[in-house]
Amino acid sequence: MNTQDKLFALRRKMDEAGVSAVIIPNADPHQSEYLAGHWQTLKWLTGFSGSAGTAVVTKTKAGMWTDFRYWIQAATQLNGFDLFKQGETGVPFFDRWLADTLSPNDRIALDGKIVSAAQADSLKKQFSQKDIVLETTMDLISDLWQERPTRPGTPAFELDIVYAGETRKEKFSRIRKKMADYNADCHVLAALDDIAWTFNLRGEDIHTNPVNLAFALMTMDKIRLFIDPAKVSPELETALRTDGVSLFDYDAFYETVHTLNKKSKVLLDPEKVSDFIYQAVKMRSDIIEAPNPSTKFKCLKNKIEISHIRDTAVKDGRAVVNFLHWLDTSDTPKTEMSTAEQLLHFRKEQDAFVHPSFDAIMAFREHSAICHYSADPDTNLPLSPDAMFLTDSGGNYLTGTTDITRTVHLGRPTNQEIQDYTLVLKAHIAVATARFPATARGYQIDAMARRHLWQQGLDFGHGTGHGVGFFLCVHEGPARLSTLPVDIALAPGMLLTNEPGLYREGRYGIRLENMVLVVKDRETPFGSFLKFENMTFCHFERSLMDKTMLSSAETNWVNGYHQMVYDRLAPGLEAPVRQWLKEKTKSL
Repeated sequence: MNTQDKLFALRRKMDEAGVSAVIIPNADPHQSEYLAGHWQTLKWLTGFSGSAGTAVVTKTKAGMWTDFRYWIQAATQLNGFDLFKQGETGVPFFDRWLADTLSPNDRIALDGKIVSAAQADSLKKQFSQKDIVLETTMDLISDLWQERPTRPGTPAFELDIVYAGETRKEKFSRIRKKMADYNADCHVLAALDDIAWTFNLRGEDIHTNPVNLAFALMTMDKIRLFIDPAKVSPELETALRTDGVSLFDYDAFYETVHTLNKKSKVLLDPEKVSDFIYQAVKMRSDIIEAPNPSTKFKCLKNKIEISHIRDTAVKDGRAVVNFLHWLDTSDTPKTEMSTAEQLLHFRKEQDAFVHPSFDAIMAFREHSAICHYSADPDTNLPLSPDAMFLTDSGGNYLTGTTDITRTVHLGRPTNQEIQDYTLVLKAHIAVATARFPATARGYQIDAMARRHLWQQGLDFGHGTGHGVGFFLCVHEGPARLSTLPVDIALAPGMLLTNEPGLYREGRYGIRLENMVLVVKDRETPFGSFLKFENMTFCHFERSLMDKTMLSSAETNWVNGYHQMVYDRLAPGLEAPVRQWLKEKTKSL
């Protein structure tokens, strides 16, 4: 079916169900950011392939909301849907738009198996103010989706203790202690990265995300893991059972939550379970709403993980430097897609590499202004020596996850391109050199980065940084560097990115990204202070820096960082690359 046929069929089902609108979020039963094909409903219906978006279909209108990162992409991909630029002045969010568009007593359908309990509750309260009813027991899409991909069935495998640094049983004990603090006797887990961390399991059920589709229930004396049994080898099953884990089929989870003990006190995170799960638990048990203990434990990397991350920074840095050397010196004709293949080749040469941590963003000329651009055969630009080229990529290694962005010019940059690059570099340095109290939140650090751009009347529409998992999801909570007032204090062991940017639509974009680890700085009479340790090694482009715009402290930082990059990477590089890097990292 084409888009119009899908909309016609959906509206017919809406009439049959007696609803005036349908909300289609980009979501799955685990509240994942990136989805297995089986749950890519938004893409199937609208054509939009970004990771963040919500579609709304009424009897006469069809719209899709997404944030700044995807405005340009959505404008080219949407078919039959109006684009609402979420966050732009004067553009209402989809919930407000629906509340203002519909009439009292109208009904809205939303699949409760994929929307989070927290979002469903918020929407119900908002719509009820207009006497509009939100129904979360309806799935109007599944029957229409012909040739829907099946659920993935990749094998699960164990992350060895030499990488994880902590056994399953030790993690179970920590979580149960936290359950006891909440006076909970049962804990529901649906978030895939939380389950992967808790059970020291990895898989490939979601593209570039090393997780398995699973649910888990933990009590003080039992642990039940709900996963397709075909994914678990006899050896892994034995290891899990030895650690007290009972295995059940993935689909048995929903039946099980309907049979919980009526006296249970169940700990769950309404942001990380679906409304369907929440309501099923609520029917029989008392709910204790709190973040999953594993979410906080997971983001604080242990000493073994940090040691591996430091080593991985060197390996990944060599791969990226080899790539940038090839980009600069090879006469081979290049395209956006072929450069992605070449970078993957260099990463595959590194020890313990598994797969990319996300699909590389290789964006030339005007494509570099699209934050999450993804080249395909129809958009694949050939590279030429006359424009900016942005490369954002990462690797999943058994020894950690990486995320790095560099922007280069393949010819002679303009004065404005140099000035813009230098402003972004100044923003990057502001974060890299930040020292802050242990009470600081990410939005305070985010403002440090934006200050240099704000002074010039410039800004960027994404966060300055996000958390990064350990051989897990490249985007990891709960901490982030963002304008959003997330009330999570930065703490030693958190691994984040530092990636300010600047984008001029239709011309070019610049982003400079390193990973940083929160570490202790010093104690003063005013309290404990923290700072960032760099966890990425790759030079910045001296030819794109306006040295007159850099303070002496910023110049010294660049020189010191470049010397560190050379010292760490040079021993593992071949002579031509080593000499090239020496030139790239010489003092300003």
